[in-house]
Amino acid sequence: MSKLKAGIVGAGISGASCAGALAAAGWDVDIFDKARGVGGRLSSRRMEDGWATLGSPFMSARREPFRSQLREWVRQGWLEPVRGKIWRGRATVSWTQAQLQNHFRPLIEPSQLVRSLLGSAHLHTQSLVTCIAPRTLVLENGETRGDYDCVICSVPGPQCVPLVAGLPRLHERLLDDNQYRPVWSFLMRWEGGPDAEVIQFDDELLNVAVSQIQGGGLWAVHSTHAFAETYLDAGKEEASTRAASALMGLLGLPWPVEVEAAHLWKMALPTSQQGGFWLGDRENRVALIGDGIAGAGVERAWESGTRLAQALVQAEQELAMS
Repeated sequence: MSKLKAGIVGAGISGASCAGALAAAGWDVDIFDKARGVGGRLSSRRMEDGWATLGSPFMSARREPFRSQLREWVRQGWLEPVRGKIWRGRATVSWTQAQLQNHFRPLIEPSQLVRSLLGSAHLHTQSLVTCIAPRTLVLENGETRGDYDCVICSVPGPQCVPLVAGLPRLHERLLDDNQYRPVWSFLMRWEGGPDAEVIQFDDELLNVAVSQIQGGGLWAVHSTHAFAETYLDAGKEEASTRAASALMGLLGLPWPVEVEAAHLWKMALPTSQQGGFWLGDRENRVALIGDGIAGAGVERAWESGTRLAQALVQAEQELAMS
């Protein structure tokens, strides 16, 4: 029997986990991403002194098998548990010590974690998919990739909607429930404040700050959803100035905060899920995965990709015959 073929749109953690699992099972897998690299919300920013996380600052695992995956990355020296030096509050009120159970932060660029999941799948970067049809992908350059046994879309719902416009069952489901909340993410550098690795703010503007492993007073700072919704149409400079001002007050800093980078994640948190790990159109051999389908968070995105891959492998005989 010839190899089964899959085409996957989006090289974030859900797409990568699905691609790697299928490739490990003997499938011929193409995975396409419009960006120059992989990672999605686990992407990183190159700095003069290394790298920093502008996306998810850490990962958490509530259950197996994602816990096993994170433990394996710890053994590889790619992650470390978040322990101690976790504070919650604000300087004008008080600081209390907090805990984060089963949380890990990366010791290598998070995008490398995602790349490790790909295995032998064929990665195509800077390749924008403009249409998903039955067993077929159409790229921006006009190229048509067909004859896939399954086409899988792992990008957030609002990006997926126009791609599946010709597939009514999937298109209508996405239109019915497709809401996300945004987050502004900043890389800030400062001196002073509490001796911490993670700061959870008791505030309506800023949510969390996580120190970056290369040190030098560099932190990844995430806004609240309310802040991001207020500054949704603002430029980076305006949002950065407001966030830096808020941070100075929260930490009680007497000197300015330096903002080195800013990024608006418009689709940071899906507000609902579709009720399963994937959404499929069996007749047209198309499936949708990701945290917009399975529920918010890196763990759910990873589970979404791996669970679909397992189901496809189990259905190999049926797929090969039809």
